[in-house]
Amino acid sequence: MCCSQIRLSGSIRCSGRVEIYHNNAWGTVCDDNWDLNDANVVCRQLGCGTAVSAPQSARFGQGTGNIWLDDVGCSGSERSLTECQHRGFGKHNCRHGEDAGVVCSGDQIRLSGSTRCSGRVEIYHNNAWGTVCDDSWDLNDANVVCRQLGCGTAVSAPQSARFGQGTGNIWLDDVGCSGSERSLTECQHRGFGTHNCEHGEDAGVVCSGDQIRLSDLNDANVVCRQLGCGTAVSAPQSALFGEGTGNIWLDDVGCSGSERSLTECQHRGFGKHDCGHMDLSKPNISMNPAGKISWGQNVSITCLISTQHLGGTFTLTKTSGSSEMTQPSSTNSTTFNILQVTLDNEGTYQCQYQIRILSKDFISPLSDSVRLSVTVPLQQPSISLTSPNRGLVWGPEGAEITRGYSFVFTCSINSSFPGGCFFLIFSGSKVNNTQPAVNLSASFNFPAAEYEHQGNYSCVYEVTLSKREFPSAMTTIMKVTIKCK
Repeated sequence: MCCSQIRLSGSIRCSGRVEIYHNNAWGTVCDDNWDLNDANVVCRQLGCGTAVSAPQSARFGQGTGNIWLDDVGCSGSERSLTECQHRGFGKHNCRHGEDAGVVCSGDQIRLSGSTRCSGRVEIYHNNAWGTVCDDSWDLNDANVVCRQLGCGTAVSAPQSARFGQGTGNIWLDDVGCSGSERSLTECQHRGFGTHNCEHGEDAGVVCSGDQIRLSDLNDANVVCRQLGCGTAVSAPQSALFGEGTGNIWLDDVGCSGSERSLTECQHRGFGKHDCGHMDLSKPNISMNPAGKISWGQNVSITCLISTQHLGGTFTLTKTSGSSEMTQPSSTNSTTFNILQVTLDNEGTYQCQYQIRILSKDFISPLSDSVRLSVTVPLQQPSISLTSPNRGLVWGPEGAEITRGYSFVFTCSINSSFPGGCFFLIFSGSKVNNTQPAVNLSASFNFPAAEYEHQGNYSCVYEVTLSKREFPSAMTTIMKVTIKCK
């Protein structure tokens, strides 16, 4: 898909030297009569908000080659810069020291990854790019990013540096978007540069917008240039413009982008291929919520494919077993709901799309995988101390028990998982006392306090489900001092 283009040459997406593509070459714009009306048209055309300023005199450095426009006069309502009044393409009395620029209000955000609409989220702040930490990162946050970049809606919100670790600054942490914000920086967050993360926690997004690889655009660029249609904007796949008939001449085309014609690019050879006129692309798969899932929580897994051939069937397969679910869909996506998950639902999932056209079945490749991990949400237990024969007093450093007097620790927890046991952990001993929980509590009796009982005590609750043990967090530590009579 080809069209005339405009770009900003500078350090960030929404400010820089204005350049337009005309007659198979990029060129600059002269700053004669250049003002905010002209800059507003550029910013709107690029989806960068409104103009903050309209710098002149090659503020963003001097361009090279053609100067395409001069004496530009926009009213501000035009859809593109070339619709504004000007002298005519290539007609000017300028030098590159007069190259025009713009600074737009749009937030500077980009995705660092293999495609335009998926990758590691990076924002520009304080003259530097930086990443976003994945603490609390979810689909609401990812939706804001995808919409801000014109990439549709969020398919998934990958965490743990799925698209590789960034470097330098981590600008945002604990991002909390409602999903309706116009930009990521409008969402709640700790403040720029305030975080407790490392780059192994960099957040990413996968958006529903067309995922075009750079190598695909190289091939498309050769076609667009060969036809005199400028540069490639996208490289649609899966017979987006309808299925052809007859021969398939080329397969595995690999252009560097500088070839004069498509047949100069690397390929298998004329007529050598393993394709049909319609090849389905690999579906996208996402899980909500992402990350570890609590026992009993509901989970949805969404499969989405980029195709115009609707009315097929999606299959969700659990790769670590024989579990399989199928679901017909009248659109290009479907959602599989797994209700009240248990450990039986743990595993890796992939999806696939299949459609029958003219008595022939077409099956997509398997998607990437998502991992469903189940955890048991146990609250922190509590610990208390009593002395039946009143040998306990509370001092400034904790409990003081008179030697020879009895004392009792009671551990308890508020939990939906009964039938576990409590461990009483004593810092002065390698031996942990264990008691089964009765009504979610247990008591540990010490008939006579001795100096060897002096130390720090805490409780842990543990429950066994499907032959797996799940411990709670440790209680707060209780310090016990043994004093003489």
